[in-house]
Amino acid sequence: MVTRDVETPLLRDPRPLNATSPEAETGRDERPLSVAYLSPGWPPEAFANGVIPCIAAVADELRRRGHRASILSLRTVGGGGEDVHDLSRAGASSALPRRLLDSLARRLPYRVARTLRPHQPLDALPRFVAEHGAQILEMEEAFGWASWARRKVGIPVVVRLHGPWFLNGPLQGAPDDDTFRRRVREEGESIRTADGVTAPSQDVLERTRAYYGLELEGAAVIPNPMPPVSAERRWRPEGCDPGLVLFVGRFDRHKGGDLMIDAFAEVAREFPGVRLCFVGPDFGASGGDGVRWGLVDYVRDRIPGALESGRVEWLGQQPSTAVAELRRRARVTVVCSRYETFGLTATEAMAHGCPLVATRAGALPEVVRDGVDGLLCRPDDPSDLARAIGRLLADPDLAARLGARAAEECGKRYHPAVIAGQLMEYYEEVITRRRERVEA
Repeated sequence: MVTRDVETPLLRDPRPLNATSPEAETGRDERPLSVAYLSPGWPPEAFANGVIPCIAAVADELRRRGHRASILSLRTVGGGGEDVHDLSRAGASSALPRRLLDSLARRLPYRVARTLRPHQPLDALPRFVAEHGAQILEMEEAFGWASWARRKVGIPVVVRLHGPWFLNGPLQGAPDDDTFRRRVREEGESIRTADGVTAPSQDVLERTRAYYGLELEGAAVIPNPMPPVSAERRWRPEGCDPGLVLFVGRFDRHKGGDLMIDAFAEVAREFPGVRLCFVGPDFGASGGDGVRWGLVDYVRDRIPGALESGRVEWLGQQPSTAVAELRRRARVTVVCSRYETFGLTATEAMAHGCPLVATRAGALPEVVRDGVDGLLCRPDDPSDLARAIGRLLADPDLAARLGARAAEECGKRYHPAVIAGQLMEYYEEVITRRRERVEA
């Protein structure tokens, strides 16, 4: 744990989650506000990054309610659209020494480049804020950039705990070296000094408090939004393939792609006709013996002949429209991550009304209620995962009941109108606190 030798940030008044209805939130009369969001990329469909669709859903809702929501993208594919600003282009340096430094940084290894120009992607941020009148900036904790931004922009900065590196780094295979420890330190400093902190789950907030030794008294738990799916585009028992299991995620230890294969090997022995559709990239996974496996070799070792026979189908990365169609086809959708700060893949499945099995890992038990809108199993336990999958394969009535409740609950709890209302209330509190400190 990183010990705290600095003062607690000026965050007060812990806020419980008020999960009001979309209808109630839609009718609220709010003072127009200009909010800027720092996004890893844009548009959402061009990047496999869960942060981006969350920003998009909230921004769309804020604009619908009469607020201004600007997207500051670190990388943009295509034109971007209205109120989308590509920092990678706008931040080009004009001074000769800076241009030379940028050119050198692009030719050096990443960790060296980060030392030379640690905040280079954000160079245009202060100018944008000054020119466009943003009143508050939200950005994730990544790389600790929020500390630099807060010193430069002159407006309140809210840090959103999308994926602190002390949690996600080890699961993604990051070595415990100086680079890892420096990033973790800098992220902790950005969280400590932020004007506000929001977390998509209670789990990630409590882990962050404990790791860094911070009270974060005014931090708010506000889930990620999930746009509703119309009834005609949801999963239906009569329209699904009763023998198809779907996994959407990376093949790595973080998302549990290896657990999915191990569990399916057990499911396949009990249900001879069942098939697995694996959607996502192959990042590789290390086993307990230290051997690093690719997806194809791992399947061939655990379930010989499954790829050749079509028993296991690997589709790689797919566009959202294709994934939505697969969700409607599968009898069971599985999320078996070893940790999630929220679980966007789970809420995507729930919004589609899919019968869902998820692990009791990180925030997933906050999202999926066992026996109510999905089934939960023990994390890192392929046998328990296989049993839960088998229950839904064997009991179509249970699968249909859980799927229908999932769509209903997801629409109530994670509707963008509900989440936007909670965020706007929190932004107003942060702006007021910042103004009171400045005037004191």
